[in-house]
Amino acid sequence: MDSEFEGRVVLITGGASGIGRRVAEMLGERGARLALFDMNADALKAVREEFARKDWAVVTTVGDSSVVEDAEAFVRNAVEAYGRVDMLLNGAAIVVRKNLLETTPEEWRRVIDVDLNGYFYILRAAVPEIRKAGGGSIVQIATIAAHIGFGYPSYTAAKGGVLSMTRELAGELAPYGIRINSVSPGPTETGINVDTMGDAKIKAALVATTPSGRTGKPDDIARAVLFLLSPASEYINGADLIVDGGMSSKIHFGSVAATFQSYHGESRARA
Repeated sequence: MDSEFEGRVVLITGGASGIGRRVAEMLGERGARLALFDMNADALKAVREEFARKDWAVVTTVGDSSVVEDAEAFVRNAVEAYGRVDMLLNGAAIVVRKNLLETTPEEWRRVIDVDLNGYFYILRAAVPEIRKAGGGSIVQIATIAAHIGFGYPSYTAAKGGVLSMTRELAGELAPYGIRINSVSPGPTETGINVDTMGDAKIKAALVATTPSGRTGKPDDIARAVLFLLSPASEYINGADLIVDGGMSSKIHFGSVAATFQSYHGESRARA
């Protein structure tokens, strides 16, 4: 067992599926004590039962991170169960795939509430407990949309806020022995993307614009999260780790890419 996680208490929001669940599985295998939070009661129950069969320490809380009382109850339940909090993965999120004029004010508020305000509420509840434990590590899930835009202004704005908040908090929390970093995934094969990933044309376009030649998998993101949670990254603070197979590293020229990249036009001196 990896000593850096054995016995450590880790809070995970969005823990019933996707990246959050995969991180929980990897940490459970390494002896961490888990506290999982999710809006999906049935999925959370299934995860709890599966983890219990493996004799992993796990407590679960059903709730909505955009509700202050739910966020506080989640942290309180973890402290009651384990007596402390050492680490946090802030990862719960929703997405509305609409452009500016199609997005309703209600949809805008809902995305901001879950994907940005919810992170704040969880942090506000968890940070005092991590301080009491003598410090620890926090990872927040952003996205490459926070860097380059991805067609959905509500999601892009919320995740951009997560990115900026993470950077700001690094200096604020460092005196308490708390590090905070973020991970920015590219398109990843999780439940939140099941509709787009299930469209053959969209999937092919995503693969074509990713230098690594495939879309991301939960394991790709989870390994990055574990690195940032662990002492192996102890001098990394306020950083964002992009995990997107190189998608955001280049301009995509589509059908003219080969011509553009090999074009050697004759130079003409200007008068």
